[in-house]
Amino acid sequence: MMEFLSRQSVRFNAVGGAILALLVGIPDYFFGGEIIFPMFYLVPVALTSWYAGRAAGVLVACVSTATWLTADILSGVSYSSAYIPMWNALVMLTFFIIVAYLLNAFRREKSSAREDYLTGLGNRRHFFEVADAEIRRSARYGHAFTLAYIDVDDFKAINDRFGHAEGDALLKSIALDIQESIRETDIAARLGGDEFAVLLPESNADSAAGFFDKLHKKISQAPRRNGRSITFSIGVVTFISPPSSIDEMIKIVDRLMYEAKNSGKNLVKYSVAK
Repeated sequence: MMEFLSRQSVRFNAVGGAILALLVGIPDYFFGGEIIFPMFYLVPVALTSWYAGRAAGVLVACVSTATWLTADILSGVSYSSAYIPMWNALVMLTFFIIVAYLLNAFRREKSSAREDYLTGLGNRRHFFEVADAEIRRSARYGHAFTLAYIDVDDFKAINDRFGHAEGDALLKSIALDIQESIRETDIAARLGGDEFAVLLPESNADSAAGFFDKLHKKISQAPRRNGRSITFSIGVVTFISPPSSIDEMIKIVDRLMYEAKNSGKNLVKYSVAK
């Protein structure tokens, strides 16, 4: 369920959260006088805040509170004062909004810990986590996967000549091209400096070669600021059998990338590890 929600749009999750809050109101209307239901509204509030953001979470908090108040009034629960239901609704809304803010803040902090601050791709920590999971999955199910290292040729010269601001803009442009090219199941990360990694789960050598040939052409021919052309050295390794460790996997792909760089740059080198 969590994987499904993570792939949906903000609007889908927000509408789904509101509908779920309304559905909770049905049993609340019939049994609310005997069973405490307010805490059940936390489910749609929490899910929406996590997967759709703070604003959507606050919206669902309002829907949940209004649904509870309506069910409470219609169910005929009696109070010593007419103001008590309104007070309870205000307290509930405040609590739900606090939950929405806290969950959204926690999600953003968790996301930023695995996100490259400059490009928005995964960072080195995120890549290692995903790569380790893919190695274990490959060992369990016998599925091949492909890893590529992408290095920007002569990036230091760009920084030295045009400044780091220009270099950062270039890296963000490259990251966007990569992100637009990969599938939802693929992982792209910036490992540091001008090096990027792209992991293709369940991909054989032929399909990987077709993909990275197109990607190399796209990022090499993409228009850059000030009309400069950029070249790339890429090492691509398809692992038929999983490597014994992440360090071993990285050494194999990194070595192939440097072979491309030492062979004249602007090349894609392919290999299969059995």
